Amino acid sequence: MLELTNVSAFYGASRALRDISLSIQDGEFVSVLGRNGVGKTTMMRAIVGLMDKSEGSIKVDGVEVNKRPPHARAKAGIGYVPQGRAILPKFTVRENLTIGTFGTPNGRGEIEEEVLDLFPILREFMNRRGGNLSGGQQQQLAIARALLKIGRASCRERV
Repeated sequence: MLELTNVSAFYGASRALRDISLSIQDGEFVSVLGRNGVGKTTMMRAIVGLMDKSEGSIKVDGVEVNKRPPHARAKAGIGYVPQGRAILPKFTVRENLTIGTFGTPNGRGEIEEEVLDLFPILREFMNRRGGNLSGGQQQQLAIARALLKIGRASCRERV
């Protein structure tokens, strides 16, 4: 499902990640652990295409994506929830989730009921501003938005 082969990533001319390789099969869960500054976030940013420069191979379902822009990687099935959640605090839950749908193959702005089934509190709070949610609820919103971005019909199988 996701395969990294000798991936290196750069901030400007500075190499921040060196020759990372890993393979994650469909249905597997992988945790990346380490102290501050060892490259966990940089690796995720390289996978989603947010680094200044990266080298090596990144494949999703056997298809090379490392030359694709971030929105194309999202359509290929890569979702990312950054450490700070990056929700829009003045936007409602509905608006935050709708933003997550624009990267999907149909891009119609439809919020999948299956995602709301995973996080039922969000259904209750659709008109509440993201900044008025608790930290845990904001995290649920960020995860739900990432699931919507990847546009997978069967989110329950991916969580």
